[in-house]
Amino acid sequence: MEVLQWGVRALIVVAVLVGRRRYRYPGGWGPAFSRAYAPERRELARARRRLTARAVQAWLQRTAVQLRLSSARAAHRRRVTAAEQALREARNPGSGPVVGHLGTLVLRRHTLSIGEDEELTLAGLTVRIHHGPKSHHLIVTEADGHVHHIPLSQSEHKEDAVRTELRDMARQQQLAPERAAALAGLKAARQKWKDATGRLPAR
Repeated sequence: MEVLQWGVRALIVVAVLVGRRRYRYPGGWGPAFSRAYAPERRELARARRRLTARAVQAWLQRTAVQLRLSSARAAHRRRVTAAEQALREARNPGSGPVVGHLGTLVLRRHTLSIGEDEELTLAGLTVRIHHGPKSHHLIVTEADGHVHHIPLSQSEHKEDAVRTELRDMARQQQLAPERAAALAGLKAARQKWKDATGRLPAR
């Protein structure tokens, strides 16, 4: 009984392999198994491998940049949280030592200095960060409604630079000569197979 079960399993495996080969090399038993079509089968297989290798390479490149984007985003969130916490703590009574720096800003216990020429009291001051497509700005609004726009340095918006790099890389990969050549090679091999067998193989 056990021998019979193994025999059935072997037949199923063989049937699956035969079916897959006929699907990969359509046109009948001859094109799929005959030595006469061996050169065409090899050429079609090489074209498929080249396209697969290019797709894997592109995926690895995108994954590496996406990991960098995630890291930059997390670092940016930590910097923003630290800056906001420092501003909240500065509103509490106490002495006026320097609490922290953010670009050209110097935060003290009761004041916020913008560069060397301007110092704002923290009473009634509101601060928010504007996330732009290529840069970030700190928007500081005084109690009387006067607004200051302070650009953050490149290091403060590294996330946007990485995001732009990821988008540009994806666009370049779509237009990459290697990918275009691989696609053209596979297209030619599939057409040659169709000319020889009358059936167009799957990509």
